[in-house]
Amino acid sequence: MTDSPPWVGGVMVATLILPMLVLITYTLLPLPGQVRFGAGNYVLAGALFVLNIGLPRLLRRIRRLRRRGGQR
Repeated sequence: MTDSPPWVGGVMVATLILPMLVLITYTLLPLPGQVRFGAGNYVLAGALFVLNIGLPRLLRRIRRLRRRGGQR
């Protein structure tokens, strides 16, 4: 069992599903706002994927730093 906050799981799932939806809708059936956003859709999807990778690493680093601070 991990000591991660309960919201982390929801954010992880959302940062996997949202980029897929952005890319699929932009590629197959663009929504009106997506057409104007253009190639920014790929940037948005990439940023969400990076968030998916970076968030657990950031939380793990914060936990490690808190443990070290408490041991001193």
